Amino acid sequence: MRLALLAGLVGCTGLAMAGPSSAGQLVLPSGASALALEPVWDEDLSVIRLRYIVERLREPASLYAGNADMVFEDMLWLCETQLRTLFGTEGEPQDQGWDGAVITLMDREVEFGVMDSAALQLFEWFSFTMDGCEIDLDDYHD
Repeated sequence: MRLALLAGLVGCTGLAMAGPSSAGQLVLPSGASALALEPVWDEDLSVIRLRYIVERLREPASLYAGNADMVFEDMLWLCETQLRTLFGTEGEPQDQGWDGAVITLMDREVEFGVMDSAALQLFEWFSFTMDGCEIDLDDYHD
């Protein structure tokens, strides 16, 4: 499993912001709490960027300390459950032209596309399949 640590994301084009997230505060399968930020609809890459603040992400005694599998499971759960919240009964995201989602967990809010070297961000790229979300290991996403 690959998880990428970022100091921040650098500018992208073709991005659209959605309205406020209806998810708000979530309790993840690991037991960590996450605050949903507004999704970013990245039309150039046909992905939906779901971003969450997990305030204790950086703490050595956090639930995630040294457990990449737990982080991945929470990200997979967010991809599969929160997309249903966004799309409701309006169909599947791929039916509306979306190829996948990028799930980001961060220890503080960082404006999308702005560099913040003090912030810890973990992200994973998922493709949409008939069965839900699946980790996307294509090289061009790195």
